[in-house]
Amino acid sequence: MKSLAFFLCLFSLASSWAKPFSIEDLDPAKTQAYILQFQHIAIAEMDRAGIPASIKMAQGILESGAGASQLAIQANNHFGIKCGGKKHWDGPSFYLWDDETVKSCFRVYKQAEKSYIAHSEFLRNPKKTWRYGFLFDLNKTDYKAWAKGLQKAGYATAKTYSKNLISIIERYELYRLDHLSFQDLQLAPGELDSIFNLQPPPKDSLNGPEERLAIRIPDPFGEIQDTVELELPKSIIEVNGRKAMVLQVGESLHELAQRANIKLKKLERYNDFAEQGRPRAGQYVFLQRKKKRYKGKQHFHILRKGQDLRAVSQYYGIRLKSLEKLNKIYRKTLPQTGNKIRLKKK
Repeated sequence: MKSLAFFLCLFSLASSWAKPFSIEDLDPAKTQAYILQFQHIAIAEMDRAGIPASIKMAQGILESGAGASQLAIQANNHFGIKCGGKKHWDGPSFYLWDDETVKSCFRVYKQAEKSYIAHSEFLRNPKKTWRYGFLFDLNKTDYKAWAKGLQKAGYATAKTYSKNLISIIERYELYRLDHLSFQDLQLAPGELDSIFNLQPPPKDSLNGPEERLAIRIPDPFGEIQDTVELELPKSIIEVNGRKAMVLQVGESLHELAQRANIKLKKLERYNDFAEQGRPRAGQYVFLQRKKKRYKGKQHFHILRKGQDLRAVSQYYGIRLKSLEKLNKIYRKTLPQTGNKIRLKKK
């Protein structure tokens, strides 16, 4: 059976296959759902091919309109991958008008994940090393350098392409994915088997010494855990117009209070800790009382597995009681995974 790399090594990916969706066109709820659906393959491809998951996700979101484009819906093609002629593609095809004078031929995939892999192979194509090779020398957590590098290499003609990628990554905090491996997502056994074979590490390495200290930081939403090698930020940050700090690994709330020069009881009151649990490493701890209203652009959040309302309250910097009142949720009523949590009034 011919390898995937052989099928893809020479195909043509026109950067201007169609005008990318603008950020304003993206529906926040649908974009969040898209991220949840495809983050597993973006992270797995980062492990396999070395392309930051944040970059791949942002490109998929921008170029497919978070899966809403005709090409994504009808051809499972999220990156505008063209056929490249019969010599390079003998699978099903989909014809669509783009910026050419005739309809262009695009590849049809049985699974959208296949187009994520094809995107990796395009950037890794040995014949395009002169164009994209320098990207793989960049730090995989430096999403800004990758975004600017893609534009510099001529991946897209839009002058704002890198700016749009960075904006999407920061708006949806996709940079968090760059610190994960696909194992962190707790995938069901065999979920990726039909996509590509995962090679286990050599047996000798299983018993060898750990080369780096992997600190597992719970995600603020509680669904996935980050494997972070970098030190967590210790400076004061601003969330929803309120000052906050990040709880460090091994740090108690009392120690953070001393570091912030604030009374422990105030921290407990500002963060609703007296009512619902304590923070975990990597989560925000507010130094001021959270706001009643959310000032950001998102109108609601889709509750994820393992999440509770307090986690949403902490992440967006909204008072817990305000969230409960806004969503008509009572203390004895626990919201379920998939529920829509409103962040602001209509």
